[in-house]
Amino acid sequence: RSERPPVEPPSQQPASSPQRQIIKGNQRFIRQPAAAAAARPAETGDIVFNFTNQPIQAVINSIMGDLLHENYSIAQGVKGDVSFSTSKPVNKQQALSILETLLSWTDNAMIKQGNRYVILPSNQAVAGKLVPEMPVAQPSAGMSARLFPLRYISATEMQKLLKPFARENAFLLVDPARNVLSLAGTPEELSNYQDTIDTFDVDWLKGMSVGVFGLQRASVGELMPELQKMFGPESGMPLAGMVRFLPIERTNSVVAISSQPEYLREVGEWIHTIDEGGGNEPQMYVYDVRNMKATDLAKYLRQIYGSGAIKEDSAAKVAPGLRTTTLSSLNSNGGSGVGGMSSSNGLGSNGGGMSNGGGFGNSQGMNNSQNSGDSESESDDQSGGESDSASQEGGGANGNSKSLDASTRITAQKSSNQLLVRTRPAQWKEIESAIKRLDNPPLQVQIETRILEVSLTGELDMGVQWYLGRLAGNSGTTGNVTNTAGSQGAIGTGGAALASTDAFFYSFVSNNLQVALRALETNGRTQVLSAPSLVVMNNQQAQIQVGDNIPISQTSINTNTSTNTTLSSVEYVQTGVILDVVPRINPGGLVYMDIQQQVSSADTNSTNNDANGNPRISTRSVATQVAAQSGQTVLLGGLIKQDNAETVNAVPYLGRIPGLRWLFGSTSKSKGRTELIVLITPRVITSSSQARQVTDDYRQQMQLIKPEVSRTSMQN
Repeated sequence: RSERPPVEPPSQQPASSPQRQIIKGNQRFIRQPAAAAAARPAETGDIVFNFTNQPIQAVINSIMGDLLHENYSIAQGVKGDVSFSTSKPVNKQQALSILETLLSWTDNAMIKQGNRYVILPSNQAVAGKLVPEMPVAQPSAGMSARLFPLRYISATEMQKLLKPFARENAFLLVDPARNVLSLAGTPEELSNYQDTIDTFDVDWLKGMSVGVFGLQRASVGELMPELQKMFGPESGMPLAGMVRFLPIERTNSVVAISSQPEYLREVGEWIHTIDEGGGNEPQMYVYDVRNMKATDLAKYLRQIYGSGAIKEDSAAKVAPGLRTTTLSSLNSNGGSGVGGMSSSNGLGSNGGGMSNGGGFGNSQGMNNSQNSGDSESESDDQSGGESDSASQEGGGANGNSKSLDASTRITAQKSSNQLLVRTRPAQWKEIESAIKRLDNPPLQVQIETRILEVSLTGELDMGVQWYLGRLAGNSGTTGNVTNTAGSQGAIGTGGAALASTDAFFYSFVSNNLQVALRALETNGRTQVLSAPSLVVMNNQQAQIQVGDNIPISQTSINTNTSTNTTLSSVEYVQTGVILDVVPRINPGGLVYMDIQQQVSSADTNSTNNDANGNPRISTRSVATQVAAQSGQTVLLGGLIKQDNAETVNAVPYLGRIPGLRWLFGSTSKSKGRTELIVLITPRVITSSSQARQVTDDYRQQMQLIKPEVSRTSMQN
């Protein structure tokens, strides 16, 4: 059974009209003839007929009595003369068929009643003498009545088709209720009737093509007379009568039916042309938003077309679909906030969490920046007017927007993520074009991150920056580059190395960075703190937190009451590794990243706790904006931490005596310096096949871990 797929409908139609589609038929209105069977060799006999102007009764006596020896009777009224001869001998079975043919020439018929044959006039052969029966494999000789049930075509229509092929006085009875035909005739005539019925009794509707055309501007009552003038039976056009039209006033649609699907396409173009010249009254359009929030899309459209929703442009404005992130300046002299560079002593005014080394502001600055970004996001959502029922007018004139008339309304339906636009058809095309341009599938970015802690000893004593610069062939001395704190350099020919003086933070971008990193790892002084990897959509925040929540108790005294009341509260501070990344992709594959990185740990030495018993939290954090091509690795470094340790070796008991401790023991002091570096590699995912490849890569990496896990469990 062949399918009838509809033509691809337009993406959006007015809410009041159905989608336009054409259902193609198979264009088969008659049954194809079956392959002809191989011709059987003609049967030979020894009987030869030669009748010349003989009475029909004499012919009956000769064949039925003398030749076949059958019981028969001849009714009154049987008359007529025949002339017939055979050029080749025939057998007895063929002789009976020849007799039926000769009887039909003289308007006589032969029927079988019991074990005898009755020959009588044709007009007396059916009534009261024949009983209709269903088709049988081998019908008996003589006239019989047969029932022909029909499947697809009506019995009345089939009767009209059979009459030209039947005898003048042939018996054709129609039963419309059962859709059955009753026919009488000789076996040969009934066989011809059966072949004719099989040819025309096909699924007519399956062969027809149907088109449904929704109207946007004109009404179906106005359009139908115009269509009848062009394609109706009285139009005089070559297509007159080839297309039938049915008006559907409830949906304001026109249904066209034709045997040729090509005609429906032409008719559809005519209907569209006439409809374009119809009315321009406001209509409701519903757009299914696929790749973004309908509330955001409605906000952008109102900013473009609606004067009431337009905001003033500012320096912090970003393109539609992008998101702003608040970051402190890396080049500022204040130490407050993340990324703000400290004063000459390396400590900001907020008091960084580092013990003795220089660094950036504490973790509180980072949290404040993050909260600011969240607040802005929430305000954007609220300003979008996402109410399911509320709508804003798009009218008004404004120099910064495309003015629409006051009938335009744009509303977002949050529950179904649909956009409701009430506007005039002439204006909908422009709005729809803007919607489709904004509602593009979002790009995704795979972000691979490695957070390393490097011990600054030996050849790394001067820092990772100097070490990488030496591997790249740069001396690291001053004078050949500009010292800019927080600027971005590159390894190799991609850029110059940064001088080590006055730079608390630096970054490298290079495709060959992995070579230098492998050299670092071979020294045995590198420890991997975390290696997260994730996939995030374009311009969306990705956050990774790995660590512990440290309880911090606070005590306050309420002096407003008659008796002082002491209040205690516990606040949990997130420690460990916290990474926030917001990628933005440009059409050339360059990835801009807003990065906030924090690594913090609680001091395990209880002697350093404050008065409330809270441990001291050491924090190293950085906030920056970098750009890298897809597949490039960005290195962020310069966060150096110095730990001072004092070791006392003394004789038990004697070493504790005041004044004599130096005689029975010794004290040694040591310093340990570590540098935190962050490696970030963005990879742009532009298709579903690339996303599937990323998933397969993760799966393969996990399968490589399985044998190690199995061996470990067996050893335990």
